Amino acid sequence: MAIKGLDMLHYAVITAEDKDSITYGEVKPFGPAMSLNLQPAINRGNLRADDKVLFSDSSKGPIAVTVNTAYLDDVVEADILGKSIDANGGITDSANDNPPYIAIGGRAKSARGGYEYFWIYRVKLAPAEENKETQQETPSYQTPNLSGEGLPRIHDGLEKYKVWSEKEGLAAGLIDNWFNEVIDKTWAPAV
Repeated sequence: MAIKGLDMLHYAVITAEDKDSITYGEVKPFGPAMSLNLQPAINRGNLRADDKVLFSDSSKGPIAVTVNTAYLDDVVEADILGKSIDANGGITDSANDNPPYIAIGGRAKSARGGYEYFWIYRVKLAPAEENKETQQETPSYQTPNLSGEGLPRIHDGLEKYKVWSEKEGLAAGLIDNWFNEVIDKTWAPAV
């Protein structure tokens, strides 16, 4: 699908996960979206014999995830990177920071109309590289560029989910609820 925009990035912290189920916390706004890059790792192997390739196989590795936003609010930064906010309102980085697994959702404007809505189910991000430089004649912005890995959910192996808002036959209420909860293929409207 040809995409020409990105907005409404959201996240939800994974609060519990085991071999049978996963539980997500509250869905919250991430920050003003600039870019989201997903790069699947495909590992290939060839069996060569008699001077040719007899068999070829592949397996999926983690998805390299890069998220760039205009800024991150303190609460979001603390939430997604396992940092703490002190009594003075400052953010403390420490050797004990432990970023949680999160889901990342959003929507991307489609060139054929409507939006592609998506959720990436299980991502662990690392702290962003920080660059600060003096102001020059031409303004230059330094923005947080977070990177991490997307992994399959433990209980069902799912990695991500997407729908096109203009597709006929979408479940009633699916798009309206997209940012109220992490949506997957088992979603059904509340009765």
